[in-house]
Amino acid sequence: MNDLFTPPAGRDLPPGRAEQMRAELLADITGPARPARPVRGRVGVGLVLAGVVAVAATGVSAWSGRGGEQLLALGPDEMSPTLRAAAERCLLEGQDMHPRPLVASADLAVGAERADHVALLFLSEHHYFACDEWDPPGESRSMSLAADTDGPAWHHDWLPGPVDRLLLTSTERDGGDVVVIGRVSARVHQLVLDHGDGRKTVARIADGAFGIIAQGDIHEADHPALVSYDSAGREIDRRPLFVPFDRLGRCYVDPEGTIVYGTPGPACRPAEPWTR
Repeated sequence: MNDLFTPPAGRDLPPGRAEQMRAELLADITGPARPARPVRGRVGVGLVLAGVVAVAATGVSAWSGRGGEQLLALGPDEMSPTLRAAAERCLLEGQDMHPRPLVASADLAVGAERADHVALLFLSEHHYFACDEWDPPGESRSMSLAADTDGPAWHHDWLPGPVDRLLLTSTERDGGDVVVIGRVSARVHQLVLDHGDGRKTVARIADGAFGIIAQGDIHEADHPALVSYDSAGREIDRRPLFVPFDRLGRCYVDPEGTIVYGTPGPACRPAEPWTR
């Protein structure tokens, strides 16, 4: 039996035609090879928690490019072939950055895909792992990775209020195309990215995780914010999109009064439990 890339028996083909057919088939599947070029400037706002390990890797990519479609997958069962392949690459890179495995492909919580950009968040029982991958046509692929360490910055069971933004990426320093990924508490019935200019993008939420692919450019000058609502439609939290958590001046404590997020202050708020 022939494999996928071997044409049928060539008894009626001119000499050399079988090899030509094979070469054409491979070219159609993989696309033309791309020369390595410097990656254009872009911002990976990434994870803003302390105690985070982050590395970046670049290399020539020969895998076929994507169109302009948008896809937001919540969980491994919703992954497209492109997201699945990106997840495998991210996990391989993650093995080099951490001596022991933190997550597996089955731990995918959110995967976002649009044009040449893929962002992934994995959540295991005790860890998170985030990956942001870009594959611009004609340029080198770039990848940034981030994961929690054993330090106090990551609290699996507690959130800093209703929303915990774990990954934020944008194409420009002051906005542009934006992807936001993170966690929410059980109190959050709806989460909205308010663009600040009258437009809004509603997040998809499942199993305590959320993902947003913003519809249109976001501009920091418009003061965009993540706004969460309870089941009655009441606003329960609003926080600036581009302001890191440590600049919000907030602190959160568990039921025993132990600070789990932020620095001690006169009016710490209750941390909220997180379950999947």
